[in-house]
Amino acid sequence: MTEKEAILNFMMGERMKASLITGTQLAMVIEGLSEHEQGGASKVFSTFLRSLYRDIGLGHKISPQEEWAHIREELDSGLVMVDSRVSHGAVDNLSRAISHATTISNRAMTFLKEKGLL
Repeated sequence: MTEKEAILNFMMGERMKASLITGTQLAMVIEGLSEHEQGGASKVFSTFLRSLYRDIGLGHKISPQEEWAHIREELDSGLVMVDSRVSHGAVDNLSRAISHATTISNRAMTFLKEKGLL
């Protein structure tokens, strides 16, 4: 890994982590809505989660790591739950995806620390 790749990995990992944390919070909010509000909220939530695929693709292009594929798999499973109108069921998948994004960021940060750049 080069310094440039490490910086981009750290940036994309943190960006993905922040988006997934937001997604987890949205899933919990949707559960608190009335039944007639949940349908529209689930559609918006599904659109938000699908927008993360661009970042996954970009992150994988920058540095092909297996964690990006794991994030995609967890997102796929989470979307099944959201599209089935059980948004709270996506929380576990999003939490595991956050863990994979953290691994990407941590690996890059460790590299940058070893190089004396952090």
